[in-house]
Amino acid sequence: MDKNKNDLMSLIIKTLKANGLKITEKRQILIEVFLKSPNIHFDFDTLLEEVRKEWPHYGVATLYRNLRIFVDKGILSENIIGNKKYYELKMFNKKKIHAHLICKYCGSIDEYYSPNLVKYIKMIDKKYDFDVYYGELNFYGICSNCKRAIKNDLK
Repeated sequence: MDKNKNDLMSLIIKTLKANGLKITEKRQILIEVFLKSPNIHFDFDTLLEEVRKEWPHYGVATLYRNLRIFVDKGILSENIIGNKKYYELKMFNKKKIHAHLICKYCGSIDEYYSPNLVKYIKMIDKKYDFDVYYGELNFYGICSNCKRAIKNDLK
């Protein structure tokens, strides 16, 4: 792990300890998965596969429990897209407010960021006297790869 990831790991560990939680090897492995791939949206099965690369007997119940703790403590965000939950690093993440672009054909998830999106959220804050801390904005459609594949199939 590089210095930046070590620093983030230390901050997350301090947060867990401050909340009276033990720092187990299994929790550290889970955090490392997110630190290695901070831009990935992990579904449960993919996440289980990743943590089992480090700990082959990482249990399903353990993963559910740790995900719930990390979401509750603001370390991870949980997004429900369709009928699936996806997790991404939230705490100390330098990501800007963004929208998810979800392909209904292949299930890929890309992120969209625009300064206009931030301006719009600030307008909502002001107009409704409502402080937005976090939100989800999901757009469903068809990605360029799937459009290209469909075009090729029609030829």
